[in-house]
Amino acid sequence: MKVDAKALDNNKVEVQVECSEEQVARALDQAYRKVVRGVVVPGFRKGKVPRQILEMRYGVEVFYDDAIEFLLPEAYEAALAEAAVEPIDRPEVEVVDFAAGKPAVFKFVIQGPPEVELGQYKGVQVEKVSFPVKDDDVEQVLNQMQEQHARLVESEDDVVADGDFVNLSYEGTIDGEPFAGGKADNYTLEIGSNTFIPGFESQLIGLKKGEAAEINVVFPEDYRNRELAGKPAVFKVEIKDIKKKEVPALNDDFAAEVSEFATLEELRADIKNRLQESAAQRERNTLEARVMDAVVANAKVDIPEVLITRETEDMVEDLAQNLIRQGFPEQMAREYITTRLDAIKQDYRETAEKRVKTRLVLEKVKEVEGVSVSDEELEAKIKEMAEFYQQEVEEMRKKLSEQGSLEVLRQNIANEKTIQLLVDAAVQLDPAPAQEQDAEGTDAQ
Repeated sequence: MKVDAKALDNNKVEVQVECSEEQVARALDQAYRKVVRGVVVPGFRKGKVPRQILEMRYGVEVFYDDAIEFLLPEAYEAALAEAAVEPIDRPEVEVVDFAAGKPAVFKFVIQGPPEVELGQYKGVQVEKVSFPVKDDDVEQVLNQMQEQHARLVESEDDVVADGDFVNLSYEGTIDGEPFAGGKADNYTLEIGSNTFIPGFESQLIGLKKGEAAEINVVFPEDYRNRELAGKPAVFKVEIKDIKKKEVPALNDDFAAEVSEFATLEELRADIKNRLQESAAQRERNTLEARVMDAVVANAKVDIPEVLITRETEDMVEDLAQNLIRQGFPEQMAREYITTRLDAIKQDYRETAEKRVKTRLVLEKVKEVEGVSVSDEELEAKIKEMAEFYQQEVEEMRKKLSEQGSLEVLRQNIANEKTIQLLVDAAVQLDPAPAQEQDAEGTDAQ
């Protein structure tokens, strides 16, 4: 087998492979054994027609397509060895010459990973990141906890007011005719939630328990049901019950009831601590993103279209899985995506391109800096994961091994080390004072 390679632009390699006459003969023989199984010729049992008979009837060319299929894998393997690149896509294949009794010639164009030209990647300048936790943040969490533990109690005045929870029955008509979805019994509605048609909730205010009334509204022009959009409707309503939300007081009793702490101050301190931990993680994530954005912006890389396409397809699949996790039936989720596929891909393209470039640049930095992961570091990460998931280390290691995830984990650790190297080398600048920022914005205009 003769192999000849030449480099093309953007890390592509063209490889011409010549297979010998003997290889072609073997491939034609394999093709005959495949083709003959499905051929029926009078006077011969199915699958027993001699090769010479088939060639006389149909010509030797009847075996060419299958013979080429048998030869291509071996030829491509030889091409890869000669090209010495890691392919990122299926090759372009051209059958230059193929005929019985002659060597076969194939041409492969193999796309390797694109070349990455790093710019400055150590010492990039980024603005410092800070997300301070304020007392108001703690109070907001406490208020949310109050709301979560609120209960509904009977209204004392039996008159609907803003903020009440009203149990009612209603039936709507348009031009005197009922419409689909316009009727309900014992429906609980929070007044002021704006979950109903504009004007509906406000007209309930002042009605008494047991009172019936008519509510006049107009469906919005952009209402989701186009048959109802813009039309006036009349709802006959009856107030069945009125309840008010009772929020528990913020005191030590509340803290003891909703947490493991005996006092409100202990609960406040715990909330603040958790908020600070979350803020610290957010700061780390934001700083890493800013550093990577700067490093990527300084790099040059001509990204092959196939990588962007593949990343976009992965993002579309992630969207489908997210919809399914949110409760959408799988068929409905995929039909929704299919009907909007071109628009979705267009929306995702810029992000996909950025993700691909970031990965390529990170790999290049890792290569240049010689970042590696020792077995001890891998074992430490497995132990950390086992503790997090409350499993034995051996059990976690076995599971990762069975899933084929150990090398992926090693790769992730290497990525983390590389990002940390870049963050440690970055120069963090103090944010510009607000008045300077305003002035800069004014000048820009």
